[in-house]
Amino acid sequence: MSEMQRRTFFKWIGSTAIPFVLPRWARAQRGPFTGQSAATLRDVADAVLPQSLGAHGIDATVSAFTQWLRSYKAGAEMSAGYGFTRIQVVPPDPSTHYVAQLDQLETNARTARGVPFARLDAAGRRELIQAALAASNVEAIPRRPNGQHVAADLLGFFYFISSDGHDFLYNAAIKRDECRGLASSGQRPAPLR
Repeated sequence: MSEMQRRTFFKWIGSTAIPFVLPRWARAQRGPFTGQSAATLRDVADAVLPQSLGAHGIDATVSAFTQWLRSYKAGAEMSAGYGFTRIQVVPPDPSTHYVAQLDQLETNARTARGVPFARLDAAGRRELIQAALAASNVEAIPRRPNGQHVAADLLGFFYFISSDGHDFLYNAAIKRDECRGLASSGQRPAPLR
């Protein structure tokens, strides 16, 4: 195969494959939230996450949640753990309906209160979120985001998946996803507050 034929072949491969690969790659890089849905997610987080986290902690949780969703690989094999003989796979992407759920919160705020969701006070936001959770039949915070509702999944991510949520619950710098090394393994984690 001559050099010219090789170049033509690779140009052809690139021109036929890129239109199929690039949109999927671009979606994976930005995650499910853009524009208004990203702003509404931040407002939902401000209403449902503990206020003692502060604005920085809430922003960090939203960012970690978005990053976790961006990295989500449906169908990937899960770690079985000791004593489990059945192989499990990661369920379908829970974020497929998140944007619609956030849009519905915006619509409900405008129709019921006449203002955007962001302009509601904390009590008004929580009231609309509680109604949305009830309409979605959410009865408990899921141990892993399941797509039933974005507000419940955000809470489930914070309390059950994120290291920061684990530290918050125990009020200690456990940092379960970091290796502290053997030298400090016998020491109690430092309190957060």
